[in-house]
Amino acid sequence: MKAAVLFLTACAVACGCHAFAAEPVLRVKAKLTGFDGQVMQLEALSSPSAVVKAGERFTVAVLPATRYVASDKTSLEAIMPGDYAGAAVSETRRGGLRALEVFLYAPDLRGTGEGRFSEGDRLIVNGTVSAVQAGPADSKKSGSLTLHYRGAVLSGLGRERTLCEGRALPPAYASALACQGDAVLEVPAGTGIWALTVGDKNLLVAGSIVTVAMTKGAGDKNVSPGVIVEKPATVEKPQSPN
Repeated sequence: MKAAVLFLTACAVACGCHAFAAEPVLRVKAKLTGFDGQVMQLEALSSPSAVVKAGERFTVAVLPATRYVASDKTSLEAIMPGDYAGAAVSETRRGGLRALEVFLYAPDLRGTGEGRFSEGDRLIVNGTVSAVQAGPADSKKSGSLTLHYRGAVLSGLGRERTLCEGRALPPAYASALACQGDAVLEVPAGTGIWALTVGDKNLLVAGSIVTVAMTKGAGDKNVSPGVIVEKPATVEKPQSPN
């Protein structure tokens, strides 16, 4: 699983708290090497920024408002119209959108990171599912997913074409330029599809693979508005004697 979104990540976990709005949020995939209930000890696996390099060890503190999200593998067939979902996508040569990963959000995560925006070298789209079509069983043919989303601004593309993009803001903060749009995503066979559910600190077990949303807090220390546990620590079962 490449991101969060969960993200984002999703994407990623998108920060829904305005207290973090003044600082940019960096999302880093890492191995959790230790957690004392307040501070995570991490070893970076990948990052869309040179701020943290692969293999580098670093620490991030959690806060009372930090969100903890578990990620479990699911399928396109499990996604229904009306669900809230998202995807990390790439643009095709013809201007279409191809999903790299798809995320199905639990109801209590609805609204997370709504919009169409860039994160690192990828494009993220989060919104309400208006249509879904799974590919034929035992086939290499692609499925499709259509997301209806709110964005921050309507951009002109020429020839009377427009594009709604940016992260949506709550109605109380949205500007007059706020917009709505639809994104039709191609979902190739074999695309990773993940169900995201809310958890707690108990998810943070040493050895887990996580995606950490990270920003700067008091004293220039790293703090996290959200953590996605992509792969829990593997616990080896004792072998039975012969």
